[in-house]
Amino acid sequence: MNTEFITPKMELHELIEKNNRILLLMEHFGTGFTVADLTIEELCRLRDINPEIFACFCNLYNGNFQNFYEPKNADDISQMIVFLENAHRYYLDEIYPEIKFYIKKLSEINDTDDIKMVEKFFESYFSEVKKHLEYEQKKLFPMLRSMDLSVKGNSSKVRHGDIETKLADLKNLLLKHIRLVDKNGFKRRLLSAILEFQFDLNIHSMIEEKLLKIIK
Repeated sequence: MNTEFITPKMELHELIEKNNRILLLMEHFGTGFTVADLTIEELCRLRDINPEIFACFCNLYNGNFQNFYEPKNADDISQMIVFLENAHRYYLDEIYPEIKFYIKKLSEINDTDDIKMVEKFFESYFSEVKKHLEYEQKKLFPMLRSMDLSVKGNSSKVRHGDIETKLADLKNLLLKHIRLVDKNGFKRRLLSAILEFQFDLNIHSMIEEKLLKIIK
């Protein structure tokens, strides 16, 4: 992974060429993808986004997990939560149906207990993910938005459970143990979707945990 440290003075088109996952980050921020020769700072000024937050999250997507930006006010927290809420929509509206589609296609050409097990495991797993996301939307995010940053000792926690561990289990099951007849690259695309979800979900969880740690 590219571990270049990103600053607000860097041009976005160059960063995207080095790491196309930054496109997903931009989607979570709702910035659009037409960046001309704009720097992070310039784009953020146009979109009313704190460039330090944007650059911090770019660094997470670039593999740099140090120097997490500490929110200074309610607007900083709100911007981080908007990012997380958009990530939720990505998981529910894009990742879930994509993975489900590839599993279904593989099950059509593999009438085996293994693929049925994968299908059952994934549906059970994503039911847990949906409950987790619903908790965040209804409980965690409203609580974060109401936090007074001047008051320490706020009581809060995030219930990640084992959704990251179970996703890794699904990935390892497909990579290490289950052989499937494949057509049109369905298993490759399934694994790619799972790995993309795993990458984004890990960063999602990291942002929440660091945000909670900062405001406690």
